[in-house]
Amino acid sequence: MKPNTERDTIKIFESIGKERVPISGIEVQKKNAYRYSIFVENNFLMGVSEQTLVHFNLHVGTELTANLLQAIELQEQHWKIRDYFIRLLARRDHSRQELVQKAHKKGYTNAEIDSILDELEEKKYIRNDVFARKFAQDKFNFNHWGKQKIRMELKKKGIKSYDIEQALEELGNDEILEKMEYLVLKAKPRFLRAEKSKRRKKIFDFLIRKGYDSAHVMKVLPSLLNKLDA
Repeated sequence: MKPNTERDTIKIFESIGKERVPISGIEVQKKNAYRYSIFVENNFLMGVSEQTLVHFNLHVGTELTANLLQAIELQEQHWKIRDYFIRLLARRDHSRQELVQKAHKKGYTNAEIDSILDELEEKKYIRNDVFARKFAQDKFNFNHWGKQKIRMELKKKGIKSYDIEQALEELGNDEILEKMEYLVLKAKPRFLRAEKSKRRKKIFDFLIRKGYDSAHVMKVLPSLLNKLDA
């Protein structure tokens, strides 16, 4: 009477032919100390998490019904999704929208994930403002992106304009000018191969593609051209 998946438990329960059946045994699973195997009539019925066991106060003798089993399965799905989000957030910060998109790829629906994401936001596991600051700093320092490109990517990740601008405010103008100089001098051989009359446009286009504001680019262009010539 062992189910192929925990989604089969209702069908198997109905096959027992009783409206109520007591739990005959609960055992810690060998491969996961935080999950438990539930037995009825000494046959395996389903596996549940420690949280579900406590939430429903399941113990030997607890009478199971079809409705209770359905509630248990819904709770198991809740904890499964929640654990998935926690694992993602343990690796790095995510925006709420990123988590929604990843959950959808796993087949979870908005009805299943919205309340969990609300809880994680309330407990500060998800903070779009913190995410925006870290994202901006990382993309600026390691990928050498300009503000425009960072702004565009943060919008794609569902970050509000206020949080985006606060994050970009922390990128100082002097640092931006230094970053553009670094990028151009790093690519110096490429620009020197171009005709002198075309270098200005090539540098301008290059920095715009990197996401730098045209006003900043125009400000630093004369200096960059002089350094290339030198």
